[in-house]
Amino acid sequence: MIVLALSTIALLGALFVSRLRRSEALGERLRRGEHWLRRWGPLVTAILSIAVVWIAWDALIPVPKVHDENSYLLQAEIFARGRWTLPSPPLPEFFEQPHVQVVPVVASKYPPGHALLLTLGALVGFPALVPLLLTGLTAALLFALSNRVTNPWVALLTWLTWISAPIVLRFQPGYFSEVTTTLLVLGSWWSLLEWRLTRRTRWIAFVALAVGWGALTRPLTMLAFAIPIGIVVIRDVVTLRLWRDLGIAFAVGLAVLSILPLWSARTTGDWKLSPIEKYRLDYLPFDKMGFTPDTTPPRRGVNPVLKSTYDYFLDARKQQRVVTLPQIIGDRLLNIAIAFFQGARLPLLPFAVAGLLLASAPVLFGALSTLVLFIAYLPYAHWAPWTIYYLEAMPLLACVTALGIWRALERLAASEGRARAGAAFVTAVLVVVTIPTIARWRRDHETRSALDRAFAVELKKLPPHSIVFIKYSPRVVQHMSVVLNYPDLDKAPVWVVHDLGARNEELRRIAPDRASFDFDEDQLVNRRR
Repeated sequence: MIVLALSTIALLGALFVSRLRRSEALGERLRRGEHWLRRWGPLVTAILSIAVVWIAWDALIPVPKVHDENSYLLQAEIFARGRWTLPSPPLPEFFEQPHVQVVPVVASKYPPGHALLLTLGALVGFPALVPLLLTGLTAALLFALSNRVTNPWVALLTWLTWISAPIVLRFQPGYFSEVTTTLLVLGSWWSLLEWRLTRRTRWIAFVALAVGWGALTRPLTMLAFAIPIGIVVIRDVVTLRLWRDLGIAFAVGLAVLSILPLWSARTTGDWKLSPIEKYRLDYLPFDKMGFTPDTTPPRRGVNPVLKSTYDYFLDARKQQRVVTLPQIIGDRLLNIAIAFFQGARLPLLPFAVAGLLLASAPVLFGALSTLVLFIAYLPYAHWAPWTIYYLEAMPLLACVTALGIWRALERLAASEGRARAGAAFVTAVLVVVTIPTIARWRRDHETRSALDRAFAVELKKLPPHSIVFIKYSPRVVQHMSVVLNYPDLDKAPVWVVHDLGARNEELRRIAPDRASFDFDEDQLVNRRR
């Protein structure tokens, strides 16, 4: 309630400031501030964004919280050792991990673009390095793009609205691949603008590189953003006969995408069979686009963790029907709005609508691209509150919100100088409102990682060279697991594996020199056998 009151005061205060009589001193300071923003805005917003995301994360060295993050980090560790894959572990069913294939080799099911970038953090022993750097680059590029198509004050409000959004504070502090594709989308837009302005071939090459690496990271997401880009590029190429530029873009894109069949050949043994498709056939046959669930049984058995994931996706798939499409659209739009405008940010919603209606052509291009993204995911079944699939759309939503605030200030003010004063005031109050939001999401991240941290404490009590058999309770937390694969299985001090009952003895015989322990997830108690 207090935060909502602060937000209301901010908007009313901005209108009040915008009506103040012209002050030459104030106007001069604001002009100097605008010059400073143009020069230093990208750098400052990058540094501040890194700080905000790191603070909102759960620790100095943050831990992954969900299956997807563990999968990406495992693959990054594998790449850091100069390998594509790892040998399949002995009795691989003990080591089965969501979103990781364990036969015929160990590798992430996901395309390798994001993991290749995370490799830098794996090499220096600080996994969060790359997500933090990507956050800083995203913030800098977002500010620069917004400034380019509007002005520095809108750019400042855009950045602040983006970095303080609950959906951003929920997913940006993480090892999710959407962190990479958000930057690549903005990079492709910037490069497209530069190419259309200068017609220098290096910029169309950068467009192709960004789109190609995005496809190497999240193929469906980048296809959605590539469609509007492709339409603009083809139109310009045909109109201006820029066939050389098209050839260069095609060559760069093809070079990047050629990694995909190589990745498939290395991980599945067949360049035509991708790891994500193999994983689907092994564990989640119905996890594909469409409105009819595939009832084919999985090829491999499922342990409690995989069963939980299986049930989660299957339930969502069963509710995915053509006749329920209007409800699906409404639920997803509502949850996206909640994820961005919830709480004290609700008064920003009408400004977002106004900003969209008054947007310039480049902003409308971004809006169209995000609409294509939303449509692209309609045939894919997921629960509406899991809004991470639309993280790449948040910079655009922040921009139209900031643009709506600026247009309102312009109309209510008698001069541009007073509009600047109003924008400065809104910025100041939004900063104040953002602080408790960051604190809230830090507490949320700490809560989500509590299981992993509690388990890590238990592991430290064990002697090195041990095996821990995990017995999951029926209420196993969705998206979370402590059974993982290891970049070097022999050197791993503790193997954390699934409790398979009578079959546990098979693994003990394979590693007789390792002490054996039971671990009950529900009680967080270990006991020596």
